[in-house]
Amino acid sequence: MHPVLKRILLHGGLTAAVLALIGVLFAELAGLWLTGSATRSSTDADEQVGSSLRSRVPLTMALWGFGFVAVCELVAWRVRGTRPPATKSTEAPSDDAEKLLNELLAQAEAKMALEAESQKAGDREQKTEDSGQRAENKEQSHG
Repeated sequence: MHPVLKRILLHGGLTAAVLALIGVLFAELAGLWLTGSATRSSTDADEQVGSSLRSRVPLTMALWGFGFVAVCELVAWRVRGTRPPATKSTEAPSDDAEKLLNELLAQAEAKMALEAESQKAGDREQKTEDSGQRAENKEQSHG
């Protein structure tokens, strides 16, 4: 279904429902006003008019509201034109300060990784020297 038709059905339907409720209230008010101002001889005519108002006013208001919304949606669609749905990019455009900060962070991480690697290499050399000294100590104590 075309997006304009969906909008017309949704917005027009909601508008028609609200205006129908308001129309029912208006018809009841008009009925009360008619019964209050009626004389005893004209009660049959007032009942016919009241029942006619109760059905016609809400229906007329709902139809006019739906029509108004439909025309407005069609005019808005005609003026705006058909636009493809906007695709959201996963990455927001970054400014210069953010780029610089990310670059400095990457450099700091690389430096820390390099230091950690050199420390591990130093520990390995230390362990190798320690194990060599232990082996010499064992040979001297056995020999």
